[in-house]
Amino acid sequence: MRDEANTLAAPAGNAENLSRGLAFLEALVAGRAAEESGGPAPELPQPSLVDDGSPLAELARRRLSFDEYTVLMLALAPHLRPGLLEAAVHRALPGDADFPQFGGRRERDSRALIGTGETAAFLLAGGDVEARFAVQRLFGPDHWFARDDVLRLEEAERGAPHLSGRIVMARDWIERLTLGRAVAPGFSAAFPARRVETLLDWAGLVLEPGTQAQIEEIRRWLRHRQALAERAMPPGRLRPGYRALFHGPPGTGKTLAAGLLGKAAGREVYRVDLSSVVSKYIGETEKNLAALFETAQHRDWILFFDEADALFGKRTGVKDAHDRYANQEVSYLLQRVEDYDGLAVLATNLRTNIDDAFLGRFDSVVRFSLPTEAERCRIWLAAMPRDPAPADPVAFAAALARFELSGRAIVGALQFAALAALDAGSPVLRHADAALGVQREMEKEGRVFRDLVAAEMAAERNCRQAGD
Repeated sequence: MRDEANTLAAPAGNAENLSRGLAFLEALVAGRAAEESGGPAPELPQPSLVDDGSPLAELARRRLSFDEYTVLMLALAPHLRPGLLEAAVHRALPGDADFPQFGGRRERDSRALIGTGETAAFLLAGGDVEARFAVQRLFGPDHWFARDDVLRLEEAERGAPHLSGRIVMARDWIERLTLGRAVAPGFSAAFPARRVETLLDWAGLVLEPGTQAQIEEIRRWLRHRQALAERAMPPGRLRPGYRALFHGPPGTGKTLAAGLLGKAAGREVYRVDLSSVVSKYIGETEKNLAALFETAQHRDWILFFDEADALFGKRTGVKDAHDRYANQEVSYLLQRVEDYDGLAVLATNLRTNIDDAFLGRFDSVVRFSLPTEAERCRIWLAAMPRDPAPADPVAFAAALARFELSGRAIVGALQFAALAALDAGSPVLRHADAALGVQREMEKEGRVFRDLVAAEMAAERNCRQAGD
């Protein structure tokens, strides 16, 4: 067994570890190539890492073997120094000698030589057949390279040698080992998701007690999911992940609840844009979400599917080939949600829009209802502007809580009132401005606005005048 690549020296920059790794790979390639061309057996270079706290140094603490370190650097080299492999081989071989034993495939666009399984086998096994089997096991499904989605060996073309596929490192691991952390891809058709973030805490989410209790159940699963899987439940009895359906009118806190769940659990939440996922082209829907699920799985994200009925709603009757493929895509994506090992939240405005066949597959179905008057009062108080503020916030909130609004609409009305006060130079938030803001919010929904407070004041005024 070769020495393990866990020799750690004094702290230094992450770039030093990467530079040492490239130098190691360059020396190994040159030595093996020289040996193949008839030279003496080289003295193998030994990996040397500095303890800089970087992900590469942390991997060494797994007792990273010589072979594992070599494969890691083979996968990283094209992203750090694309010409390294080709230059090292050419320096060791006379002229333009062909060297098929080395393997490698040229990238079409960058023209860089990319290491393949054959390259790893040549460097680590040479002509030793048993040692080649050991190299092959590095790319097996049981190795931590595959389990942690660090790197993989691309499937060889039909009839080609098994190890002829390229060694491909996952994008997030490239970023971890170079930049120190994984960076989420930008929003696109290939990655149809945006991160959900909130500055609020749980006090900013006003829910009825039953809904609050169901949200707490999800928080409980997030806290104890590992113990549940490893200790509490018998093997094979537990489904992967947790699926929740949030249903209720717009503006009642579904997205905020998902964001707060992620904040409490220390996990990122990504809202999946289903309008970008669902494609008019047959087969494109599966393709658009496949990469997202792969990334989310390994980063343990919470996935939030807003307006989920666009994808998981009542399935259409099969009238033509397009309908048949559409239903197949929905079934495929539902299966991916079921197989997802983290928390997946599907949100819809109407529960009845979701196919009944899907409802039984959820671990939790949470109803978000419009707030009661008491709950609306709490929302008005919690969202109240600081400056300008009303003269009597409690009375102000109590008067406006009579209007049946969602939490989102209340915030919209307060924003309108705050802007009006700022524009007028008023030191206080005025009821008339807030009432006009309420009117605007209600009219958005096609509802008739009637200022109850103004009506009561007018009625009281009329009574006084009649008494006079």
